[in-house]
Amino acid sequence: MSEQTVSLPTADQRYYVARGGDQKFAFPPYKSLAEWEARADWLREHLLVVLGLWPLPERPPLRAHVVNRLEYDDYVIENVYFESWPGFYCTGNLYRPRHISSPVPAILNPHGHWPRGRLEHQPLGSIRARCITFARMGMVAFAYDMVGYNDSLQVPRHRFASLRGSLWGWTPLAIQTWNSIRAIDYLQSLADVDPERIGCTGASGGGTQTFMVTAVDPRIKVAAPVNMVSAHFQGGCVCENSPGLRTETYNVEIAALAAPRPLLLVSATGDWTANTPYVEYPAVRSIYRLYGAEDHVAYVQQDAPHNYNATSREHVYRWFARWFLGDERLGVNAERDLVVEPDERMRVFPTGELPAGAKTGQVLAQDFQQRVLARLDALLPTSVEALAHLRAVTTTRLAHILDVSVPRAGDVLADIGDPIVGDGWEERPITLGRAGAFDLVVGSLYTPVGKEADGLALLLHSVGRVGLQDLYSGPGDLADALLDSGYRVLALDLFGTGKLPAGAAQRQEQDFFWLTFNRPILGARVQDILTALGFLEQEKAPCVVVGVQEAGAWALLAAALSPARCAVCVDLQAMDPTDDTALLRDRYAPLLAAYGDVQVAAGLVAPRRLLLTNTMHRFPLKWVKAVYGVSGAMGLWREEAGPLTSSLLAEWLPQTREAR
Repeated sequence: MSEQTVSLPTADQRYYVARGGDQKFAFPPYKSLAEWEARADWLREHLLVVLGLWPLPERPPLRAHVVNRLEYDDYVIENVYFESWPGFYCTGNLYRPRHISSPVPAILNPHGHWPRGRLEHQPLGSIRARCITFARMGMVAFAYDMVGYNDSLQVPRHRFASLRGSLWGWTPLAIQTWNSIRAIDYLQSLADVDPERIGCTGASGGGTQTFMVTAVDPRIKVAAPVNMVSAHFQGGCVCENSPGLRTETYNVEIAALAAPRPLLLVSATGDWTANTPYVEYPAVRSIYRLYGAEDHVAYVQQDAPHNYNATSREHVYRWFARWFLGDERLGVNAERDLVVEPDERMRVFPTGELPAGAKTGQVLAQDFQQRVLARLDALLPTSVEALAHLRAVTTTRLAHILDVSVPRAGDVLADIGDPIVGDGWEERPITLGRAGAFDLVVGSLYTPVGKEADGLALLLHSVGRVGLQDLYSGPGDLADALLDSGYRVLALDLFGTGKLPAGAAQRQEQDFFWLTFNRPILGARVQDILTALGFLEQEKAPCVVVGVQEAGAWALLAAALSPARCAVCVDLQAMDPTDDTALLRDRYAPLLAAYGDVQVAAGLVAPRRLLLTNTMHRFPLKWVKAVYGVSGAMGLWREEAGPLTSSLLAEWLPQTREAR
């Protein structure tokens, strides 16, 4: 073992950093197009994963319906709905030119938090005026409900988000983004729409939805988010935030994912876009410069409060006229008098009566959950190729929702101190870190004295090293069993276990918004295990991982992600991994339930040897059996209903050596 002193940070910076939506973010410098595009690919994948939309779900038939049609001299309005998934409806108004001779561009119009939603018409903002003007300019416009507004009656309210729902991807932002994707499908299904000329614009919360759908769906060719792209405010509603979303990014970088497609940033002096001319716009423009497409991005700003008023709208009309109609002048003075119909005439379900088969409230949420489970079950492998797909999908998902990365070969740094000699063992303090990172893991490295040790064991407990020690602070029973079996033992204080450092920032593990910007504590702990597994790999010795109490679940998640060839033994504490309450209490991460949690992770330990203890026969084994079966390793996993004891561990350890 190398004991060379290496350069590590003096403190684990994770304890002192707490990100939030009102802090000032700085745009990272990107030196080349290749560097940015690698980042852009990761960001798009990240956004979709944390919204439960990666890989994209199947798109069932839209089954679109027109329930009313209002005709005027130069445009028509249709009240429409379609199924974004069976039994759940996206509702809105479709504005068309009265006469269309060939396919025309179409504009999505997500609304913000106006009191009347898509039906708003007042001086600070009018969705109706905007859409009517687009139609008069010769384009189709679709104004659709954000969840919980107007005719979106199937959820109890707009701000219905919960951490329990986020375990399954049941969040307003996820549903709205899926509705936006399906709205593009809907527009492309219309015979009079040019499928290659679809744009999007909205203000405030609608601005957030504009740059979100533009970021993840390349079918949006031109975008104009209004009064929302800010470096110091990221949105104040749950429909703009979702756990995991901005742990590694912020809105300006997300908006830059539009590049090199035409993008107009509309801002105002009276809100959080006041700095657009000299902060947000130059940052986004730096990305367009990498593409040689600086003429594709622009900004405008007016001296006004938060709005999407007539002046802002005119800038947007000119932008879409430039890129979709070939002449910016067609957007000049485009807005004129319009008929403001009573809200009831514009409603899709004015009486509140929904179509037969519509699901609402808890029934709708349960139906969504069943669909998520069906998507997960479709990944159950029956062939080597299917197993490779499962592994690729699951490791990608876990890496994003936990915000972790597997260290590259040679990237793990170790600082090992002087020994303290005990009775038949010696203990050395050890600190692990990663090159280029600012996290540290402290622990103890035990070595048997007077006995050859050719293996290395990682021993983990949910309360840290103290849970693995005897009454005299020496190695406890499990550590003794490992030492007696010829293993050196690495016992660690994973993040948040052991003694917390002075001045540590307060964590808010149950706060929906806080978790939008900060890695869940589960992710920090899994990262520490991945770092330790990288150290074990570098030591090139036979290795085993033993996780006790909650650390058993942490170890399974890390083992699913790591290629380290270590046998795995975990204490599952008679857990029922289908119990959401336990997930919220002990191992929360967004989408963790939807992505299979420890059930799938346990299977992905294959083909390494696996011992599941303390299951009380409550742990579902479907994934373990399927993956080990396809891997040709059915004889390498084992379940024990009873607790993990030193005698059981000692009896199992020789088998791990046989498997190598």
